[in-house]
Amino acid sequence: MRYGENPHQKSAFYIYDTDSGYEQLAGIELSHNNLGDANHAWRLVCEFEDPTVAIIKHGNPSGIATRLDLAEAYRLAYEADTVSAFGGIIAVNRSPTRQMVKAMEGLFFELIVAADFSSEVVEELTKKRKKLRVVKAKKPPKQLEFTRVFNGYLVQTPDDIVEDPRKWKVVCGKKPTAKQYVDMEFAWKVVKHVRSNAIVIVKDKVMVGMGTGQPNRVNSVKLAISAAKDKAKSAVLASDAFFPFPDNIDLAAEAGISLIMQPGGSIRDDEVIAEAEKHGITMVFTGVRHFKH
Repeated sequence: MRYGENPHQKSAFYIYDTDSGYEQLAGIELSHNNLGDANHAWRLVCEFEDPTVAIIKHGNPSGIATRLDLAEAYRLAYEADTVSAFGGIIAVNRSPTRQMVKAMEGLFFELIVAADFSSEVVEELTKKRKKLRVVKAKKPPKQLEFTRVFNGYLVQTPDDIVEDPRKWKVVCGKKPTAKQYVDMEFAWKVVKHVRSNAIVIVKDKVMVGMGTGQPNRVNSVKLAISAAKDKAKSAVLASDAFFPFPDNIDLAAEAGISLIMQPGGSIRDDEVIAEAEKHGITMVFTGVRHFKH
């Protein structure tokens, strides 16, 4: 690679077999961070069957949306956090359209990764962006994940458990509507790709707020609500792990969140449920945790 996480570090990409899993179609040489973020972004959008666009920055989504029109999906993903999107990476689980490329005009992105690109779209993408890296990727295979630790490696299977929303348990509040279930499934797919402690707020298949990487969950909730602003009202909030204290619920209630989903399993579950019930918030336990460290 050009260099590692920082210019003074060296980096290399080792292929598992004869297939790298991606092909660079245009742009300047990939760096260590480019390839890592492209991988995160690609794995996130591949969670979705419907047309989806995500913008990734430093391994986390700053915006993601599902729409039949890719240009609209891109605009909604970008508008979720226009500041963080600068210099980010775009991932699309379809072939990008010329209308989507037009919507990207005037904005700086490092890389775009997608299932495929037409020659016309590649030409449009690179006409004014000679350095933009254009990467065509294959569907991610199921592979073991490796992390270097001390004098060895931690190895784990991927977080690709198949969940059945019908088995999720409503522990308080009204039964979720069909529309809420759609947003719940969307939020649950996104939150497992956000670094812990992870909180995402979703409304109408758009991530409108996200809190990540905080040493305590309440700060992640504050960040997500701050990003969502008035869009948090009547939205779905998802947490990658249980809420240890009811203070998180108070913040969600103040922001107007209508439904909270979480794995459950805290020794204070009863207190957390009681707080949600007090505020008229529906709470759903999934029974599955999605830490991403």
